[in-house]
Amino acid sequence: MSFFFKNREKRKKFAHIGAGIVILIHAYEKYESGHGSYLLFGIAGLIFLLIAALHQKIEEKLPWVDGVFFVIEGILSLIVAYEFFHVGKKALPVTYVLLALFQFTMALRKGKKGIDAHKKSEEIKEA
Repeated sequence: MSFFFKNREKRKKFAHIGAGIVILIHAYEKYESGHGSYLLFGIAGLIFLLIAALHQKIEEKLPWVDGVFFVIEGILSLIVAYEFFHVGKKALPVTYVLLALFQFTMALRKGKKGIDAHKKSEEIKEA
C-alpha cells in the first residue's frame, strides 16, 4: 500500500476505511442470511468509517484512537465466535476468540503507544 500512498496518515486512513467497508459488507451478508447481529455490524461499520474519516482530528484530542479500531474488531470477532458456537461449530469459534484476544492486546499496545507519542509531542511543545 505504500506504493499508492507515501503519507503514513493517508495509508492508515485508507486501511481503516477499507476495513469499515468490509464490516458493512459483512453486515449486509448477516442481514441477508437472517442473523440478528447485522445491526451490530452495521453500527460498528458506520462508527469505523466515521472514526477513519476524522482520524487525524480525533487523534489530536484522543491519542489512543488507533486502539479503538482494534476494540471494535475484537468485539465483532467475539460476536462471530458466539454465532458459530450457537450453530454448533467447535474449532472455528475458538479461532475467533483467540483473534479477539489478539485484537484486544493490540488495542492496548496501540493505545499506549499513541498516548506515549502524544505526551512526547506535548513535552516538545512546552520546551
